[in-house]
Amino acid sequence: MGLGKWRRQDNHNLALRRISCCLRNPAVSFVMRKFRLFRVAAAASVALVLILSVSSATCGSRKSKEYDHADMAVPVPRFSIAVKLSEQARQRLKSIHESVLVIAYFDGDPLPGQGRYNAPFRDVFLGNDEKLVDDQNVATFDTTKISQSNWDRLANKDYFVTINVVSARKAAKNNLLWCGTPEDRLSTFEGKTTEVSCGLIDEQFDQHNPANPALKSLGSSPK
Repeated sequence: MGLGKWRRQDNHNLALRRISCCLRNPAVSFVMRKFRLFRVAAAASVALVLILSVSSATCGSRKSKEYDHADMAVPVPRFSIAVKLSEQARQRLKSIHESVLVIAYFDGDPLPGQGRYNAPFRDVFLGNDEKLVDDQNVATFDTTKISQSNWDRLANKDYFVTINVVSARKAAKNNLLWCGTPEDRLSTFEGKTTEVSCGLIDEQFDQHNPANPALKSLGSSPK
C-alpha cells in the first residue's frame, strides 16, 4: 500500500512538472497571453454594450420629459447676445459662407426633494433654445419658452442661463469657433444685450495672439 501511494504521488509530481515546463514554452506562453487578452477584450466589449444600452434608455426617457412641447409654456424674458468675432474668425466664416449659432440653456436649483440628476446641468433642467445671428451678429431670444412642470420645481425662479456660441455647421461640419461662455442668473441677461467674444479654435492655441479670447478670460497672457 505504501509503494502504491508513493507511485501515485510521484505521478502527480511528474504531471505538474510537465505542465510547468509546457507553460514555460514560448509558443504556449504566447497563446496563453493571447487567450487572456481575448478574454479581457470580450469582457470589455460586453460591458460597453451594457453601458450604452442603459445610457440610451436613460437618455431617451429623460429627453421625452424635457422636450414635451405641450409643457413648454413659460415664456423667457427677452434678451440678446452680440457675437464679437476676431478678424481671423470673421474672414474665415465669410470665406466659406458660414453663420454663427447661439445656444441658450436654462436650469436651476430645486425645491427640497424635487431635484433630478441632469449632469452637466443643474438638478432642474428647464430647456434650451438656439438662434442664428443676424447681419449685425446679434441673436435675440424673444420667443423662447421653458418647461412649466420643471419651472414649478425651482427653489428660485431667477434661474440660470448659460450661453454657448458655435459656428452653424452649414458649410463646415465641425465647430470652428472658440468663444466665451457667459453663465449667470436670468436677471443678468433680461432686457439686455450681452457680448460674447469669439475667435477661431486655431487662434486659441496661439499664446502670442492678443485677440485670443481664452487669454482674455484669464485676465493676462501666460508668461
